[in-house]
Amino acid sequence: MSGKWFNGLNLNTSSTAFARYLAGFAKAYQNEGITINAISPSNEPENVFSDWDASYWASNKLGEFITNNLRPALQEEGLQNTKIISSENAAWGTANTYLSGMDRSNIDILAGHGYVEISEIISGKRGGNQNPSKWTFSTGGKPMWVTEASDDGGSYDSGIEGGLKLAVNMHKLLADCDASAYIFWLGMLAFQNNEALICTRSDGSLEFTKAYDVLGHYSRFVKADYRRIHVAVQNGNGLLISSYKDPQTGKFTIIITNPGTTAVPLDIQLSGVTGGQLANYQTTANSSGHWNLASAISPSANGIYNLTIPAKSISTLAGTKQ
Repeated sequence: MSGKWFNGLNLNTSSTAFARYLAGFAKAYQNEGITINAISPSNEPENVFSDWDASYWASNKLGEFITNNLRPALQEEGLQNTKIISSENAAWGTANTYLSGMDRSNIDILAGHGYVEISEIISGKRGGNQNPSKWTFSTGGKPMWVTEASDDGGSYDSGIEGGLKLAVNMHKLLADCDASAYIFWLGMLAFQNNEALICTRSDGSLEFTKAYDVLGHYSRFVKADYRRIHVAVQNGNGLLISSYKDPQTGKFTIIITNPGTTAVPLDIQLSGVTGGQLANYQTTANSSGHWNLASAISPSANGIYNLTIPAKSISTLAGTKQ
């Protein structure tokens, strides 16, 4: 049935059965030696405009279901360590409002998607959110995940413009909105569409989009246990800069996106750490291959790294504290 017509679960008749179904799903995988780390009871619960199988939930009812039904069902199956993700709204801003109105006490991972806001979806606009806002309610120290995002609108663009849309979306959600995980939808399609990182051309050959390269600037160089560290930008000329550090080894990564049409000179000064040579990986409109090692950058005598960020590019600087 379509999300347009389905008004969610009747909590009086089917909430217990649905909770047992979800818990049984996780338990069945565990019995086969596969541990499910976290489970979500809903996908875009506010999205009544979907044409795929979905269910609409009022926020307070979803919170009640998680607390009164899903958490007890997981415990009955001996899955006390299985985390619960919610609410996975279609837009990051919608998730802020939605989660604010529900019982979050039994949610382990707060989540939203990275698409345009619901008002834009209603008006027919699609794509990755280029200006998401930081959530206004207290998260209580719980992690916030972007559990789905892509560019699901517009003409197919495998080039740098499409890649930069993803780069801006990722930077603003991870750095400005404090998300701690970003999951792209989806990996590969058997045709050409902006929703995938890898597409298939009409002759059957694979096309690796610039969005594929952009995602790799994060996924290859920012590992799961890294922590985002503070970046102070002065006269950045439109550069988007974020930095991440491995607290155990001292490895660190600086990711720089230049969505502008001109190259920008950049001086980097590290604070509280002495860095050695930095490996500079770049993706530009004309770059071939993936994550090209453009150069190795050494600090000047005063410890400052001097470099130039090309127009319409994303750069990753990888280093280790000395």
